[in-house]
Amino acid sequence: MSWNRKLLASYMTLGYPDEENFIKFIKGAEMLGSDIMEIGIPPKYAKYDGPVIRKSYSIVSKRVKDYLALLKLARKELTIPIVILTYLEEFEKNLDEFLEELKSMEIDGVLFPDLLIDYIDNYEDYYKRIKSHGLKAVLFVTPTVPDSIISKVSHLSDIFLYYGVRPTTGVPIPIVPSALVRRVRDLVRNKLVVGFGLSTDDIREVILAGADGVAIGTAYIEKIEKEGVSSALELVRGLRGILDEFS
Repeated sequence: MSWNRKLLASYMTLGYPDEENFIKFIKGAEMLGSDIMEIGIPPKYAKYDGPVIRKSYSIVSKRVKDYLALLKLARKELTIPIVILTYLEEFEKNLDEFLEELKSMEIDGVLFPDLLIDYIDNYEDYYKRIKSHGLKAVLFVTPTVPDSIISKVSHLSDIFLYYGVRPTTGVPIPIVPSALVRRVRDLVRNKLVVGFGLSTDDIREVILAGADGVAIGTAYIEKIEKEGVSSALELVRGLRGILDEFS
């Protein structure tokens, strides 16, 4: 899997805002330049998600009756890689069954944002279990993860290493994302994709600082909630344009 441009990883909660518009968004997002689709499966406790994505989980939990059927449909509609984003805590007890189900649907990979935070002592075991099912393991780190761990896991992470520059998604805590990217760039030995509350200006700055791409989710959900799917897709188009300035 290789790209000769800056990566746009687009996130959408599975089934948001409803099944029809979810499919409309993901198909349009691919057509307009997304390289990877992150699809979020709502957990019971979304400890590293901000209020916008948490609200989407709440809405979807009331509307979607069969997550797996909708995920199968999503796979049929997309040609780009699909990475499932959910919490290890949610599926720990039946992890192998869950991973095998994803593999049977030809899902490409899985990302557990809590893996290197809450399960740091056993992350290698969980990593091996993900790989044993033929799935790609996309790893997630934050500025609180020690540099030694970031360096160690970066070459293990498949597709890209996700670097979340804020504690939760979509919360504009005052930071300088470009400075955080410069700090870890030399530690990361594969694609570095940056996310969590990036503004348009942030995107340009993190790319200039050495990021290989960005992950966007909250901004899409906000657009859908306020203006509809078409507006969110226009945002995809705009983001692709920004990234192509650097390709």
